[in-house]
Amino acid sequence: MCKKFLFCLTLMLICGLNLGNANVEVGFLYLGDNGPFTKPALEFAKDTFRTTELGKGDIKSDKFKNFAVVWWNEGDTDPGALSNAEIDAFLDYVESGGAVLLTGKAFSYATPMGLENAQPRAFGPVEDDGSKVGIIVLQETLDLGLVEGLENVDGNVPKLNDWVQLNSTGFPKSGDYFDSLAKNFTSLAHAWEGGTDYADRIAAFGYWEAGDGKVFNMNWRLPNYHKNNKSIDQLHQLTENVINWLASESEFADVSSHGKLPVVWGNLKNQR
Repeated sequence: MCKKFLFCLTLMLICGLNLGNANVEVGFLYLGDNGPFTKPALEFAKDTFRTTELGKGDIKSDKFKNFAVVWWNEGDTDPGALSNAEIDAFLDYVESGGAVLLTGKAFSYATPMGLENAQPRAFGPVEDDGSKVGIIVLQETLDLGLVEGLENVDGNVPKLNDWVQLNSTGFPKSGDYFDSLAKNFTSLAHAWEGGTDYADRIAAFGYWEAGDGKVFNMNWRLPNYHKNNKSIDQLHQLTENVINWLASESEFADVSSHGKLPVVWGNLKNQR
């Protein structure tokens, strides 16, 4: 009888974990063109999470609070400045405990949001330049499970200081806070290009804290969801890991609906 109970409990936990991605509420925002760098990111989000497409009229704190994570991606164009009211909407959502993921050119809005004082570089998009890029694994990368399901450049499970490829060529509309210009940033991985280690010069990804929430930044050449990227499965897995972690940190994650076992979200939230 005990063995049957343990088997059923294990099965429920496995099912709960497998259902987790589909039950994460994501608001996907883009303000520029829905082109070859942005469209596939949106399609991935819709295939992987409970994703709602957002536009400029949805930049409201109350709207954002319907989602565990707001993913703002600008891969094709620079959409221009935000109004003060729009900046305040982001900040209120984050400071209240929300989680924002910035990819592509959206990363640069960390400065007008007041998260950084520096002015970032801007470049792209370029569909094909033949340059391979990726991340260098830190202890924090491992501790948060951000490279689970990925392979290092040798095809093995990533370990500390390993190199992991995320992009085989090209890059979206993007940029970076080069030469450690980002002063308030918690880096969770270093970056590399070809054979060059950009440790302490380019933070591959990480986050800013604002109030009770987090703004996660993946910039530079990394978030390339274009069809040319032969490492797209690796990028998809990383993005999935990041959004799941951000959801586990978010005060606006739905911990009981859509059939998700409360114990699963409880375990995730206890990882803080």
